[in-house]
Amino acid sequence: MSSEENQVKRFMILRWVARIWSLPAVFIAVNELLFPDGYSIIEESWLAVATVVLMILSSIGLLVAWWNERVGGWVSISLLVVFFITYWFDAAEVFPGWSVMLIFVALPAILFLVFDYFNQRYYLV
Repeated sequence: MSSEENQVKRFMILRWVARIWSLPAVFIAVNELLFPDGYSIIEESWLAVATVVLMILSSIGLLVAWWNERVGGWVSISLLVVFFITYWFDAAEVFPGWSVMLIFVALPAILFLVFDYFNQRYYLV
């Protein structure tokens, strides 16, 4: 087996690690869409609703990354940044689950972007 074949296998493993790592965030987003909490949207401010929508869209960006790593990765990361800023404006505090969001949303998005970079550089797929 040549060195080039090993390199391609490593990059494919990176892609699948990013895909598997993104599954919890995608499942939580789909669960929130299909089975929302019992709270009434009318009682919430529009900024609170926007933060929930941004969190869901950021997770769905990971699903887009399964087909297009660059677009999905950048969409997910940019919406996550906007989510954190919107939450900060709404609650006047840092999002309490920021570390969980970074681990389950930002890290897979970064892995998708790393795979896309190497895919363009070495023409893997």
